[in-house]
Amino acid sequence: MCHSVSILADVNDVMKQFRIDRLLSYTANRYEVVPTESVSAIMINRKGERLLDEFRWGLMPFWAKDAVCGERDSIFTNTAFERIIKKQRCILPCSGFYVRVTEGKETQWVKFKMRSGTFGIAGLYDVWRAPSGEEELRTCMMLMTEANPLVSPYHGHMPAILDQEQAEKWLDPELKDSRLLRSFLRPVDDLLMVANVLSSPAEKLETGSDVSVLV
Repeated sequence: MCHSVSILADVNDVMKQFRIDRLLSYTANRYEVVPTESVSAIMINRKGERLLDEFRWGLMPFWAKDAVCGERDSIFTNTAFERIIKKQRCILPCSGFYVRVTEGKETQWVKFKMRSGTFGIAGLYDVWRAPSGEEELRTCMMLMTEANPLVSPYHGHMPAILDQEQAEKWLDPELKDSRLLRSFLRPVDDLLMVANVLSSPAEKLETGSDVSVLV
């Protein structure tokens, strides 16, 4: 799974890159965001507006426990997710994601990022309401696909990173073809990424040793 993410981009850059129509909430300069904390996500509302808001990272659908990361194959074969896949898709803008690697008593973190900068991870969201109808909780999960050659030595799966064209289609409320949507969730080209080994997520990226091949 993806153990945590970083969100460092300036809000104006995020709004321009993802063509946001309206800003509801966004917090930048977050070096590490972990599950159950708030995470930024982009969604389309009923008016067709593209919104940037904060969601609780950990989907809380009414029929299941928290779901932080969902693997592509299991999500698209689970009938319980059919409605959410067709109507409640989102994108999580990120600057990087972390994988924790433990060997014996030693734990290291590997941070992966795109060479191009901020990227979007495919996600799903749901809105939970208290029985009273007064309390509303927005929750989301990120979707995973099989790892590319850069990530696979550390984990078998990685976040489903979308390119610009895929991001546009993923957010399109008119697109409900599950086969087409599923086809977007494939490993990104490892040559477009860079990885750094860190002693902890708090360590600045510049001090990590580069484990990618610069070409």
